[in-house]
Amino acid sequence: MKAVMKTTNNILIIILPMVVFLLSGACSIRHYFPAEGILTEDRYAIIRSDSLLIAVKPTSYNGNYQSLNNRFFPVFIRIKNNSGNRINIPESAFSIITIDQQYDPVPIQFILDSLRQNLFLEETRDIFQPSSPYPNPLDETRTQDIYFEIVNKSFSYGDLLPGEIKEGYLFYNKAISYGNSFSFDALGKTILFEKK
Repeated sequence: MKAVMKTTNNILIIILPMVVFLLSGACSIRHYFPAEGILTEDRYAIIRSDSLLIAVKPTSYNGNYQSLNNRFFPVFIRIKNNSGNRINIPESAFSIITIDQQYDPVPIQFILDSLRQNLFLEETRDIFQPSSPYPNPLDETRTQDIYFEIVNKSFSYGDLLPGEIKEGYLFYNKAISYGNSFSFDALGKTILFEKK
């Protein structure tokens, strides 16, 4: 009987660490990194041209409304104008290609409209709680603060003055996060990102 128990314990000692290791690998979160051979700095992929320096990093939205990370695929972008001329950054300047499909950034107005609807649903989650037909002024202030924060942290299109920097988040369809890689097109230059 003792021999059987000892054998069982030995098997558990050998198998248990293997099972824990396999499960931790299966549950680990993988992030996107620039593919090998691409100029990088602090996980940013860097594109240099005569007039522009572009840094791109797929990363979580770091603002107060973290739910955006569950609903969209955020990418942080920073562009510096190294030329002596004003450069226009159009809305069609950035796109992502993955699994043979192109995704353009979600318009900021759609994100803000979606935010208002989600905040309203959060405030009225408990249907058995009596509520006032008028919005609570504190809730309206909170909503406005989140709105302004998202607008301020989002990338803005338009003219980029000589020597200046534009930076902010672009939000894409969440479906991108299910692929193992994607190509980010920035003003006609393509960067490959891979999950690692």
